[in-house]
Amino acid sequence: MFLTLLTVFIFNSSAQAQCGIALKEVVVQEIGDATYLKDFRIRFEEGNPKNPQTKEFAILLNKGTHYRFNIQANEDCEDQPILKLFDFIRPYGSNYDPDDETSYEAFEFFCSKTQVYYISMSFSEAKKGCAVTVVSFIKNY
Repeated sequence: MFLTLLTVFIFNSSAQAQCGIALKEVVVQEIGDATYLKDFRIRFEEGNPKNPQTKEFAILLNKGTHYRFNIQANEDCEDQPILKLFDFIRPYGSNYDPDDETSYEAFEFFCSKTQVYYISMSFSEAKKGCAVTVVSFIKNY
């Protein structure tokens, strides 16, 4: 019994790590000449499309800095990953346009105030999958 549980635990851990690490490497290659700063990962099971699962992360961004946010889901995922950048007052950017239901691989943000911002990650139709967001530095302005 113990050996079976250990095997299941190891298999699940390695499957999750491969999804996150392998996918992160793919996204990092897509940032071009930008400088990698940080990544955020989600992994969700099938959920309720009317109330999709969401995970939020905090990040400190600096005034006068141009950032890029890239997001990509694993290739087995049949859903569009949604990334939103916001603070307690308003949204600042997203890779998803709800009007035409189009998801983009990246968006850029020119930070005008040093503060803690929040990143929200989810899937548009709450399907099973994992996704990685990579935050990168483009330049100071």
